[in-house]
Amino acid sequence: MPLLPFSHIIRHPSKDIVVLSFGEHLQAVDTKSGVILASTIALEEREANGLEVQPLTNTPDEAQNNKARVQVMAFSPDGAFLATAADDKIMKIWDTESWKVLGTRTLVRRSNALHFNDSGSHVVTADKFGDIYNMIRDIPDVVAPVKTAETTEDAEGDEDEGEQPILGHVSMATDLVLTPDNKYVITSDRDEHIRVSQYPKGHNIETYCLGHTSFVTTIRILPGTSHKYLISGAGDATIRVWEYMQGREVQTFNIREALGMPPAEADAEDDVTVFSFAVCPTKSHIAAVIEKESRLLILQWNEAEAKLELFKILELEGKPLSAEYDRSGNLWTSVVPSEEEGKSTSLISVYDSSNYAIQEDLAKYTNTFGSRTVETLPELIFTEELRKHTTDWRELKKAREEKEAARLAGDPDAPLPKKRRKNKNSRKIPGQSSTAASSEPSAATSPDVAME
Repeated sequence: MPLLPFSHIIRHPSKDIVVLSFGEHLQAVDTKSGVILASTIALEEREANGLEVQPLTNTPDEAQNNKARVQVMAFSPDGAFLATAADDKIMKIWDTESWKVLGTRTLVRRSNALHFNDSGSHVVTADKFGDIYNMIRDIPDVVAPVKTAETTEDAEGDEDEGEQPILGHVSMATDLVLTPDNKYVITSDRDEHIRVSQYPKGHNIETYCLGHTSFVTTIRILPGTSHKYLISGAGDATIRVWEYMQGREVQTFNIREALGMPPAEADAEDDVTVFSFAVCPTKSHIAAVIEKESRLLILQWNEAEAKLELFKILELEGKPLSAEYDRSGNLWTSVVPSEEEGKSTSLISVYDSSNYAIQEDLAKYTNTFGSRTVETLPELIFTEELRKHTTDWRELKKAREEKEAARLAGDPDAPLPKKRRKNKNSRKIPGQSSTAASSEPSAATSPDVAME
């Protein structure tokens, strides 16, 4: 049976620790020795394969047992707290000394991004319906009466607001960051928009960064002294650099050209998608994870010229899921394991900070017994639902699954079934007869609403 891969990796801001998520579970790993410091699953055979006994805070109690896949994670600025949100709309606040859950709360909707404010007193979250909330960290299991951004005069000073909506997008919110001075919240959405708003009074919009031609997946503040530049990735095969307070695009980096790929076809419904960024704390390197592409782009950021340049293309063992630099500048990557019989894939690989040479010792504990086996690998990449296909994304996903099932059964050329139940909320499927189409009621419901 395959091992469940690690979907997300994040760096502790003040300690040599990274936290990995896999399914509904978490693991904290020492980045100097590679040993597992804490885990929400019981780890067995800790002395197997010649590995030394490792220190482990292994307390998988009821509070730590997530009921659904961990979707997003964020550390407080001082590293004392970790916030996680799962697909069951439950957000948890963890103490990073004991790795115990301090409190939980139910979110209004599933979260796509989390970010602590500079004091760590509030958690800002972006959800599937495009709403951004500002929440007090220390109110577990409580959802306070909702207040509107227009009627709340001073959200930072109101210690009773619990959960306060501060702004909203008309489509799914995909990512958010707070500026280093905590004056602005920058958010992105499925409709190619990047919005710069005041924080916490998000109804005061400063500007927009417009230029992407497909959904925006990820945004980060670029390193340097000015903190005035933003990097964004999207489903249009580009990475863009913005002077965000002016809403001015200063560079478009073409991913297809960097990877030596031909231009996309004019009528293509999909393109190369940036999955996430990792920003190095020791030098001006940014690792760009490209969806379904087993190569990682290492970019060099030149703040003086406001320009990104290709530094290196890193070949991975499989399709990447996440990447993160640790505090020493080593790059941790996770990939989807190979399903080919007899082929072994390392779930985690670590590359050193100087020339990106592989560091097997740092990943040996995690690769040996850090995950758990599953009967079948779950869906791990979710950007398909963001793309605006003429055919509903659920139909496309089902078609791929049927094609893959035929391939595994030994018939790669097997035709797809002609009759499939059409979701009442899906758009008209090309090729349907006019009679069949007319018998279905028209649906204006967007994929955003249909998902929830």
